[in-house]
Amino acid sequence: MDLNIVQYKNEYYELAQEYLKKIDFVDLNILEIIPKSISIVIDHDFIPTPCIEIKLELSKGEKKTANYFLYLNENKEFVDEFLY
Repeated sequence: MDLNIVQYKNEYYELAQEYLKKIDFVDLNILEIIPKSISIVIDHDFIPTPCIEIKLELSKGEKKTANYFLYLNENKEFVDEFLY
């Protein structure tokens, strides 16, 4: 797995926002999407690994509404997603 994610971090955040837009989250009243972190997952119970985890924080004003996690393989292909 290419560990040189730092130089592509904006591309990863943009990709996560594209996937997020496909989810119907209108009920959450989200006003802001904040890029929070990008991690490499090497061991996980229910996500195929190794993979890249991109975390976005969804908020309304100063109140955090939810977190969105997108998991991609090393070829930037969708593995899984999680919204809570």
